[in-house]
Amino acid sequence: MKVVDPQTATLTNIEVLSYLTSNPPRKSPEGPPNFRNYEPKPDLRLHCSVVAEIHNYVDRISPHLLNYPRYTHDSKDSSTNNDQQESTDQQQQQQQPYIQPTEPTPLDNALRKLIRELAPYNLTKGEVMMLINLGVGTKNVAKEDTMEVDGAEAEEEEDPYYSDKAVMSSFIEDMSERLSDDDVINILTILNENLASQ
Repeated sequence: MKVVDPQTATLTNIEVLSYLTSNPPRKSPEGPPNFRNYEPKPDLRLHCSVVAEIHNYVDRISPHLLNYPRYTHDSKDSSTNNDQQESTDQQQQQQQPYIQPTEPTPLDNALRKLIRELAPYNLTKGEVMMLINLGVGTKNVAKEDTMEVDGAEAEEEEDPYYSDKAVMSSFIEDMSERLSDDDVINILTILNENLASQ
C-alpha cells in the first residue's frame, strides 16, 4: 500500500478525540458453541489501548482541548434501562446498529468559523493545525500565578501575548516577514473567540 497524498485528510487532536468518543467499538459476534480458541474479529484489545492512550495524552499533555467547545452530540442512551423482564425479541430490537448523527457539533461549527476567519492570513494547513493542537491564544492565565522575584512581585509583562507569539514563531515559517504584530494579535483573538470555553 502506498500513501498517494499524505496531506489530504489530516486531523487535529480534538477531532481524533471527538471521533473516538462518538464512535464506540462495535461488539464482536459471539463465538460458535463448543469452540475453544475463538478470537473475535475485530479484536478490540488494541482499540481500547489506543483510546486509553488518547485520553491519557489529553489529560496530561493537552488539557486545554477539554476547554474547547463541546465535541460530542447529546447522547440519548437507551442502555440505562434496567428492566430485566424484556423478551429476547425486544433485546434484539435494541441492538440495532448505531447511527451517527449528521448535524454538526459546536466544535465542528467553531472549527469551520475559525478556518474561514484565518483564511486572510495565508497560513498553511499545518500551521492552522498546530494553532489548534497547541491551544495558542486560548489559555487564560490567572493573576495569582505571577512569580515573586527577591521578595517583590514580578513586573507585569508589557505584552500579554508574549508567550503565545514565541510559540507561534516556532512553527510558523518566516512569521516576522509574513505577519505583522497586528496580524498576530488578530490571529490570537480569533483563536480565543472560537476555541476558548464559553
